[in-house]
Amino acid sequence: MPQHPNPTEQLDFLRTVASSSPRLIWYGTDGRVELSGRVFDNWVAKTANFLVDELDAGRGTRVALNLPTHWKTLVWAYASWQAGAVVVLPESPDSPDSGDRNSDVVVTSSARSAVESPRVLVPVALGALALRWPGDLPRGAVDYAAEVRSHGDVFMQESAPEPGSVLVEVGGAVGEATTGEPVPRRLSFSDLSKGFGDGVGPGSVALLESGSTVLRSLEAAASVWAAGGTLILVDPDVPVTDQLLTGERVTARLDG
Repeated sequence: MPQHPNPTEQLDFLRTVASSSPRLIWYGTDGRVELSGRVFDNWVAKTANFLVDELDAGRGTRVALNLPTHWKTLVWAYASWQAGAVVVLPESPDSPDSGDRNSDVVVTSSARSAVESPRVLVPVALGALALRWPGDLPRGAVDYAAEVRSHGDVFMQESAPEPGSVLVEVGGAVGEATTGEPVPRRLSFSDLSKGFGDGVGPGSVALLESGSTVLRSLEAAASVWAAGGTLILVDPDVPVTDQLLTGERVTARLDG
């Protein structure tokens, strides 16, 4: 089983080993999207270049992902790591903006008001063919769909994250441990890769149960791709039918 100590090596694997094979499949209300390892890496590179070139992201930048479980959410997470950033997730889907004030970049798929400078708001249209945000942009916001395609297909990263580096923070409030406020969970790539234990076998075609959190989707991606497999994500409004399971040759179902 391939072992990837960091997301950079995992992306290297995705774009070089059976790179035309499907690695990520999304079932949404607007249809099915299939991404090969090469195509996923291409989206990640463009998004990482967008982060660096447009938003001045770099080592230590904090990116709040106020997004649902979705294929573009995985793109944003891996791109943030490529750029050296830390992904900030809410503790609960019921409070999706809980990490905003501790972040430099706020990525959202919901209509909302502007954020205060120097933070930057990035609205993300989730439609596979979306070319722009479907509505008025808040003051100072940067439209991801309108900008990302103009960026390079290759990201020239200076160095991969060190083993054990914190790549994800979940909930809490940074720097408030002494005030009685919740302290965030801090996770490395190794932590994510162990998220499903031995539940993912080599070459698995694994379906993550719909309604799962973004954190679970990151753990599923790190685990399934470390095993050389394919990950399937499903919108909560799309039923998981026997036809879907048979057609995709699903070998494992991962709990949310």
